[in-house]
Amino acid sequence: MLTVTCFKKSSHSHRTALHLACATGQPDMVSLLVSRNCELNLYDRECRTPLIKAVQLRQEACATILLKNGANPNIMDFYGRTALHYAVYNEDTSMIEKLLFYGTDIVECSKDECQPLLLAVSRAKVNMVEFLLKKNANVNAVDFLNRYRP
Repeated sequence: MLTVTCFKKSSHSHRTALHLACATGQPDMVSLLVSRNCELNLYDRECRTPLIKAVQLRQEACATILLKNGANPNIMDFYGRTALHYAVYNEDTSMIEKLLFYGTDIVECSKDECQPLLLAVSRAKVNMVEFLLKKNANVNAVDFLNRYRP
């Protein structure tokens, strides 16, 4: 798991062209930028990579291009969330499938954020909990303080 140290700066967003293309759903632009060897894992002021932005904003085509070209799905943003956390929050099973195929860690949690399964439980997303359990999420998952979440 790769953790990025990031400090918030209010004057600049630190977004790259790739961030913008992913956030606005431009897969052709993402392909062009990737073909020009842009860095896939740069982060903005909230430590969100273009992949995290694409997943967060439900731009699956953009996220797929990034994953196919080696974007790291296990980078955490400023809040301790990975792309998988955002896919779980969006209840996007197709994106979760892709993230898992490309090596995302289904049981990862940071010092500030719980495992994706616990996120689904805390949001009362029953279908998502069932889906994650079928994908081998840890049924005995604990939060970042090593306790079960209520």
